[in-house]
Amino acid sequence: MDWVGVVVGVIPFVGVLLAVGFYTLLERKILAIIMIRKGPSKVSYMGILQPFSDAGKLLCKEFIVPTRANVGPFILAPALMLTISLLGWLLYPYKSAEVFYVFGVILFMVITSVSVYGVMMSGWASNSKYSLLGAVRAMAQSISYEIPMGFIFFCVVLCSGVFMFQEISVFQQSSFFFFFPLCVVMVVWMLCMLAETNRAPFDFVEGESELVSGYNVEYSGGGFAVMFIAEYSSILLSSVMSAAMFFGGNEALIGVFMMVFAVFFVVIRASLPRLRYDKLMSLCWTVLLCVMLMASVCVVVLVSV
Repeated sequence: MDWVGVVVGVIPFVGVLLAVGFYTLLERKILAIIMIRKGPSKVSYMGILQPFSDAGKLLCKEFIVPTRANVGPFILAPALMLTISLLGWLLYPYKSAEVFYVFGVILFMVITSVSVYGVMMSGWASNSKYSLLGAVRAMAQSISYEIPMGFIFFCVVLCSGVFMFQEISVFQQSSFFFFFPLCVVMVVWMLCMLAETNRAPFDFVEGESELVSGYNVEYSGGGFAVMFIAEYSSILLSSVMSAAMFFGGNEALIGVFMMVFAVFFVVIRASLPRLRYDKLMSLCWTVLLCVMLMASVCVVVLVSV
């Protein structure tokens, strides 16, 4: 068995888990600054070890399975969500990697589509009305926003001529950022990513004012921690892909813009209130879809000329 290959394969996923922990710390610090209050500051120096404290607390708590829950799917759902979320990191646009996904764009769409199954399984298996409503909302929201997302990928692929994220990034390094001709497309992309990752102001899946906690209301301890990690891993992955698609170039540049997008997710959460659910669907089907149809036509015309 090639232990070196195993270690090299595992290290990126360990890095993702550590990044998720410190991203939660960054989020709490930024929210504290915006809301003019104290954030985590007691554990270690300036609260740097707070994520490890939170993880230890959650993992030491009892994992309670409700009496009427479907035990198998209930336990399997968090693991499924985390697995699908980490699979997306295989598409990270390394410049020097042994494995390249030629149709990486299509694989990214597949992974984002399949991710809703974990939410659906957890909501259904919990045997709770709140959980089920959260899961139904997640499915409708995900399916709706994947349609504009498909048009966004169509525009980017048409401009670059390839489906590989590495090639899309390299293409921009040798010519220009796709942000400049596709600035409207990037705005729609960020709205779609907010909806796909269930972040404010589109966090209806976890709407605590309506559904207590949504699809994860019956989860505690380690199960809740794993779902939490999966959600934040998806946010960081969305930030990386946003940077690679619209501000590609060398890896250092992608890293800088990834941090910009990651902070954007937090600032939006602190700034905007939650929409009404019908407004969310109306925004997708009547505004974003029409905008992306027009943008796709414009890109086709420009590329053909």
